[in-house]
Amino acid sequence: MSMTGDELRAMRVRKRWTQSQLATHLKVTSQYVGMMERGEKDIQVHVEDAARSAMGDPDQPDLYVPDGALYREAQQAVLTALRQHPDLSLNGFRYNGFDKGPFEGAKSEQESRTRLFSDDSLAQIATAIQWIDSVKKIKTYKCGSYGAKHRAERWGRENNLTSYVANGALIVAAIHRKVGLRRGQNNPNAELALDPDPMPQPKSGTFAHWLYKQTKRNGPLGDLARDAAQDRTFPVDTSSGPRLRSYMRSCRACDEAIVALGEALAEWRAIKRTRLPSADRRRSKSASNRPSSDEKMTLAIIAAVAV
Repeated sequence: MSMTGDELRAMRVRKRWTQSQLATHLKVTSQYVGMMERGEKDIQVHVEDAARSAMGDPDQPDLYVPDGALYREAQQAVLTALRQHPDLSLNGFRYNGFDKGPFEGAKSEQESRTRLFSDDSLAQIATAIQWIDSVKKIKTYKCGSYGAKHRAERWGRENNLTSYVANGALIVAAIHRKVGLRRGQNNPNAELALDPDPMPQPKSGTFAHWLYKQTKRNGPLGDLARDAAQDRTFPVDTSSGPRLRSYMRSCRACDEAIVALGEALAEWRAIKRTRLPSADRRRSKSASNRPSSDEKMTLAIIAAVAV
């Protein structure tokens, strides 16, 4: 089976070559290389042999290279973003810093904008698109693009994608995914309507689900509910008193809060018992009156001795 366009592009990118460099070795034009990579031209056997011979072993064999569909999506994302924001570059939006004169600043910006079209940048944009798809879109501007880029980098490393995402690459991906975006004055960064750390949602019927509904109550129990509802690490998957108390002590909760936790657990359990269907209550009562295996063994021993 002959080499595909995606395979040719991946080999070239991992060799850190441009299309022009590969074209020189293959004695074709860079436009022809682009057509082969996009699948518009078949890769002949002698071209494949020449490409493998010229590029040899990749310089960076583990470098992330997006598949063809995602690579083209990243290319389209760049075009869309630049149509909406012509001053966008790999560094972010135009920023009049104090370290360069007008000419040097314009030159640096133009070079940074050109780099948006490079293979490295397209891999960063592809990673950022996938990261944005994994987090929650909201209506309020909660996340800065510079902070978001670091989260996308960590996510990329965890998922064997690119480990670096430029600020501009993150913004391009956000525009492409129609994330709410707000620019600041003379600022390369943007505010994004994303919640990269969504609050864990407890399941219905759990203690945490009940506790989160007590936020309007007064007193220590209401204080506990409000603190828990705003705590991203509160254990929402347990109703174990020892485990919850251990967590609260690790957070250096005061004694009053620990007491409030005990009262809240007692109230939740009482409510849960009253809401148990009558048939379930009868089964529960019957089960509680039924002797355990240890009790059965004890009764059998007593009976045997009596005989």
